[in-house]
Amino acid sequence: MKDPVSCSPSQVSKKPGFWRDEDGSFTVEAVIWIPLFAMILAFIMNVSMLFFAESQMLRIVQDGNRALSLGRLESVEEVEQYVLARLTYLNVPLNIDTQVSGGFVSTNVSVTAADLMPLKLMTAPFQTVSVAVFAQHIIEF
Repeated sequence: MKDPVSCSPSQVSKKPGFWRDEDGSFTVEAVIWIPLFAMILAFIMNVSMLFFAESQMLRIVQDGNRALSLGRLESVEEVEQYVLARLTYLNVPLNIDTQVSGGFVSTNVSVTAADLMPLKLMTAPFQTVSVAVFAQHIIEF
């Protein structure tokens, strides 16, 4: 019998085990499923980073309101600059609105959800979604 490497195509197809050989059968499933798993993983990462950025925004807004309520910051503009300076690492356009009324300082920060996602995959549904953070604190001084 000849070496399988030197066999012609007509001789290979006549070999009895050729059609039943399952070597490499996993490759087909991997080519189908691995991209799907990668897309799901990218989506989970995007949403996780979205929630992380939202929690960071809330903490910084609360810190700014607290600083104004204790007198460390003296004006609404200083609170907005405080929040903006600490959120510049997000590198997104922020809408910041701070008001003082009735003995309370209130700050509202909003941004488009798609801007907070690090991977720009599957962000189209999030272009119209706004992530907003609101915090209110009583003025203590």
